Amino acid sequence: MRADVDAVVDRRRRTLLAQGLSLGASAMAGAALLPGAAQAQAHYPAKPIRLVVPFPAGTSPDVVARQWAEHFAKFAGQAVVIENKPGAATIIATQAVAQAPADGYTLYWTVNNTFSINPFVYRKLPYKLEDFTPVQRILTVPLVLMTGADSKIRSVADLVREAKARPGALTYASAGIGTSLHVVLARLFNQLGISLTHVPYKDAFITDLAAGRIDVALDASTTAIGNLAGGRLRGLGLTSATPVDALPGLAPLALQVPGFEGTSWHGLFAPKGLPDDVLATLVSLSDKVMALPEFRAKLSGWGLLPAGGSPATFRQFLAEDARGWAKVVQDNQITVE
Repeated sequence: MRADVDAVVDRRRRTLLAQGLSLGASAMAGAALLPGAAQAQAHYPAKPIRLVVPFPAGTSPDVVARQWAEHFAKFAGQAVVIENKPGAATIIATQAVAQAPADGYTLYWTVNNTFSINPFVYRKLPYKLEDFTPVQRILTVPLVLMTGADSKIRSVADLVREAKARPGALTYASAGIGTSLHVVLARLFNQLGISLTHVPYKDAFITDLAAGRIDVALDASTTAIGNLAGGRLRGLGLTSATPVDALPGLAPLALQVPGFEGTSWHGLFAPKGLPDDVLATLVSLSDKVMALPEFRAKLSGWGLLPAGGSPATFRQFLAEDARGWAKVVQDNQITVE
């Protein structure tokens, strides 16, 4: 039945888009063709929705989730209550959501680490992707390769030259072992054929990067914009395949490292067993948010790239994303006990 839901929604989306209608309208029309969908639209949601975010309030994923939730609540006619549940590389929140009722009133907003990296970094996890219903990938997060403004490393070519002249002597920071900022750089260094020493941080590493105590690091576009504007740091390139309007003059690393890409993402999930009609309603409501010019403008201002799409597209993306990062983790023997 789930495949039928995806097929109907996608087919109607393509047809209506060809007629010039919005993504939101297409998903609504697709859902209307499903048995019981009209009833779901009338009765779901009938009470406030809890949106669990596995990061503290005020962090980038939390801020973006709140922006999405504000618009979603207006379309849904019900409040969306954000519950911040940080800790253990998203594991605490993920386990809690996996155990929640699959009724559409507990949703999960998380990032790529949860399902694309953690399963390969941690020997034991209290959850698996099959415990969830993927709803929609919301956006892509470009990462920015940076160094201190006073560093003699002014390009990827400089980085390669310095690293090969002194193997292991240069350092790179991350937000911790197995985080996106660690694993994406591991992929980049593999492709460049260089070796740097990893220095994982529990807290912010930007001060040490600016002071030259760390040679290079990645930062999400959302925070890199402000850090680069302050003049203490220099951007060397973007991990996304395309440029970012909010970071003019900063080119994709793929122009210097052919084929390289290493981004993060935010996605919406629900516990497994979500009824098909509720899933269709969630997708149609989220499509409406994704089509809003003001929401897309906010994402653009933060250096984020809108995604969207059907649950089937999201499931396929998750499988491909996990395969790619599993190889990087295995090749570099990245593990957390």
